[in-house]
Amino acid sequence: MSIRLKLILTYIVGILLTAAIVMVTGIGLVTGVVSYFAKGIVKDQTPREAFQRGIDLIVDLRYAERYKSEELTSPAFASLLGDQLQPFGGFLVVQEGERWESYGALKKKDTFLEQLRKDVSKPGKHADGAFTVSSWEGRDLFALRYDFPAIDDPLTYYLVIDVTEVWTKGDRFPLFVLLGIAILFGIILVPLIWITTKDIVRPLRQLEQGSRRIAEGDLNFSLQSKVRNEVGSVIRSYEKMRSELQQSIGAQLALEENRKELISNISHDLKTPLTSIKGYVEGIREGIANDPEKLRKYIDVIYTKTLDMDRMIDDLFLLSKLDLEQEKFHFDAVSLEEFYQQTMSELYIEYERAGIRLTGEYEAGSDAVATMDAQKIKRAILNIVGNSVKFMDKKEPHIHVCFGRQSEAWVIAVRDNGPGMEQSELVRIFDRFYRADANRNQNVAGSGLGLAIVKQIVAFHGGTITARSELGQSMTVMFTIPMNRSRA
Repeated sequence: MSIRLKLILTYIVGILLTAAIVMVTGIGLVTGVVSYFAKGIVKDQTPREAFQRGIDLIVDLRYAERYKSEELTSPAFASLLGDQLQPFGGFLVVQEGERWESYGALKKKDTFLEQLRKDVSKPGKHADGAFTVSSWEGRDLFALRYDFPAIDDPLTYYLVIDVTEVWTKGDRFPLFVLLGIAILFGIILVPLIWITTKDIVRPLRQLEQGSRRIAEGDLNFSLQSKVRNEVGSVIRSYEKMRSELQQSIGAQLALEENRKELISNISHDLKTPLTSIKGYVEGIREGIANDPEKLRKYIDVIYTKTLDMDRMIDDLFLLSKLDLEQEKFHFDAVSLEEFYQQTMSELYIEYERAGIRLTGEYEAGSDAVATMDAQKIKRAILNIVGNSVKFMDKKEPHIHVCFGRQSEAWVIAVRDNGPGMEQSELVRIFDRFYRADANRNQNVAGSGLGLAIVKQIVAFHGGTITARSELGQSMTVMFTIPMNRSRA
């Protein structure tokens, strides 16, 4: 869910939830406050009992006022009403003309009546005169005035109840209000803070920490986010960027290491023939080659070394163009059987005089057609065979070339009976300039780029190349050309 939609929904839900919470909390708060203060009035009664007694009292007053007005001046009736006020800690005071009288089980003496007369007569204390609060003997007595205008003679009832507890509890009313507000804000804000922290603040803090570590050059960490919103998307994109940056830096470091190794190997492999050429030239200059035959041998060696250097430079140039994808490939549908026969003919012509026994085997089928650059693939085969010849150590050298098929690919394999190599070295034979240390010390001619070029050519055809060896017995280099490659 997006943050925008989540915020809109949160806003709507927040408004509705706030309204509901305010209403429910308000009702609960008012109910609680009323119940709290009412408890100071109803005393030991239940709210229902207090309500019923209050109703009965009002009904008796209204009934007597309307139908039995003569009872209003009766002490017996007044005493009955005073007794009904007893559960409220109260009594009845009757003002008839200038006469004040108290009735009920808890009635007070004349001293209170005098106090009540003074409180009632105080100007401005109660604008409507409907009620009066009198402090008496450490208590607060609330007097509700009830007049009878329908009676000719002035008559007033004061319904007096004890509100001491209510007044005491009234001092705590601000605490109730503050507590209610605190609860209200807590109910509203806590979910909002939790949502904001979980979906926005924590992911952003995680992103900030990741940025700081990258700024310090530390890329060995990962950022994970299960949040399905814009922030989570940013974190996942940031993690992808970090991972690609780490890979890029790793590749850059590896490239720099390869560059250093390349310069070192070029220097080594160019210096060897140059040193040899320099030595023979100095021999000619100093007259060591003092007869035509010796001079011819010196010149032949110089020419051979020059050709080696020329081939190395050509290989370097080709490998560089392959790396930069600047070498053009011409893919055509080639009859694999015809290509096999042509390649083997060239190999026979080149290595027959060198005493190399070449054998071939064609198992791809007479109708086999491969989409490939024939010249580049031939160059790859010649490089592999040339590499086998170069390191051959047997008195009866034998190289076998096989064309076949495997699953959805054409397979070309070259096997020799040479010295082979350790399994640990096989993974590096396709690296440029790589030669096993033992062989490098044998002054074997070559650039060390042949198999690296083969690997690049095979990769451009979408194939794979592998090698396997039995130390001291054989070496096999095999590569594939996909059957279903479309022509470029």
